[in-house]
Amino acid sequence: MTVGPYVIGCDVGSQGTNSALYAADGTLVASAYEGYELSFPRPGWAEQDPDAWPRALVSTVRRLLREVPAEAVRGISFGSQLDGMVVCDERGRPVRPAMIWMDRRAEAQAAALAERMSPEEFYRHVGANLDSSHAVFKALWVRDEEPENWARARHLMPPGSYVLREVSGVLAVDPSNASSLALLDPRTKGWSEPVLEATGIDPAMLPELAPAPQPVGTVRERFAEATGLSPDTVVAVGCGDEMAATLGAGVYEPGEVCDVVGTAEPVCAASAEPREDPTRLVECHPHADPDAWLLENPGFVSGGNLRWWRDHFAPLEREAEARGEGDAYDLLCAQAAEVPPGAEGLVFLPCMQGAMAPEWNGSARGVFSGLTLAHTRAHMTRAILEGSAFALRDILEAMRGAGLEVRRLTIVGGGAKGALWRQIKADVTGLPVRVPVSVETTATGAAILAAVAAGVHPEVASAVATFVSYRPEQHEPDPDAKAAYDEAYARYRRTYEALKPVFALG
Repeated sequence: MTVGPYVIGCDVGSQGTNSALYAADGTLVASAYEGYELSFPRPGWAEQDPDAWPRALVSTVRRLLREVPAEAVRGISFGSQLDGMVVCDERGRPVRPAMIWMDRRAEAQAAALAERMSPEEFYRHVGANLDSSHAVFKALWVRDEEPENWARARHLMPPGSYVLREVSGVLAVDPSNASSLALLDPRTKGWSEPVLEATGIDPAMLPELAPAPQPVGTVRERFAEATGLSPDTVVAVGCGDEMAATLGAGVYEPGEVCDVVGTAEPVCAASAEPREDPTRLVECHPHADPDAWLLENPGFVSGGNLRWWRDHFAPLEREAEARGEGDAYDLLCAQAAEVPPGAEGLVFLPCMQGAMAPEWNGSARGVFSGLTLAHTRAHMTRAILEGSAFALRDILEAMRGAGLEVRRLTIVGGGAKGALWRQIKADVTGLPVRVPVSVETTATGAAILAAVAAGVHPEVASAVATFVSYRPEQHEPDPDAKAAYDEAYARYRRTYEALKPVFALG
């Protein structure tokens, strides 16, 4: 058995919770996962029972404690889904289901605010786009559409604050989680008075602000009894899941970029100071490390496009996988590797659920452009991989426009497993690419916060150095491929611009 002490990091996502037990030397001892349901009661709505999150924490933590003595676990923390809203009464109980990050019902509330405050001014105040995905607009929707629930509302919590309160009894939020409310000034890491005034939100309804690694106390008695944890287990405030994933990838020094490749592909770059992007393609949020900020694009559909392609256009590969003859994605990528960079003129716009690059455009749609009789399914697979890499380059260019010198890509998430995709991204962006040993880094980032809060490590930097390691292979840009991709990227941009009027037709 690995020698303690130990800490637990929890990834509280929208599909389920993954809790991971780490030793002080960064060794992953065990992990446990518990899924839960999502509800889509109407088009554009996405809801969840907030109590599903602490139930999943109880289940997963209890399983982890089969591996080590409870008294050896010193701390626990969380990386929680962003952009959600839990409206609670005076006792901290939800008055309705949580509206999570996928929920888009609050378009009217965002439009109403835009009549009182321009998108440019809103961005200057809170570093975020005036977009209905942000949690403040979900709260305003409850105010406007469910007055009986709003009359009972006393607390407005992002999911991470609800989880923290259930585990520790303390209502608080770190600046990274708070920034997804679109009410926080990232420069001061305090609530923005101009935006609070414009929205009419009472600041007394918001959680107390505290740094992500700050200890808020110990686990409350009922959580200790339910899980088997010692009542002395320290609880850290925690952070947003993107920030935890970025920290768990070792990305906190200026110019380092974390590319989180899942169904969507959030891209985060660390900065030593808050920055503004004149194009507003990237937002500015505090990082989980109190001494850093992130320039962030919340994520275009990426791995989701590849999964769609596999599910609907790769029956032979899926059958081969079922027979144990290889992973369907690997088989598709092996075919795509035979196609030259640029897919011989074929372009894919990765806008299957709207665009987050080269601009925020909810009307944009996925497109294959340039198809000829010479193109094969392998060309189309490669074009899908390249389209996501081109969108990544869009985001990196915006980060440079905000004054940040980007230096290296660290790729995490399920999409980090494919060597071809990693090399394409190195060639398209001109940046070296590395991959952590563990590509599921959100729980790692949360464990780093727990280790600092519990005194297992003195600071974030030393904990990162201990918990994060990288695979020996690094992908360097190939000069010939980079030249081909410069031409292909220009074609991709021309294609998007030419189709914007078509997208606007709806």
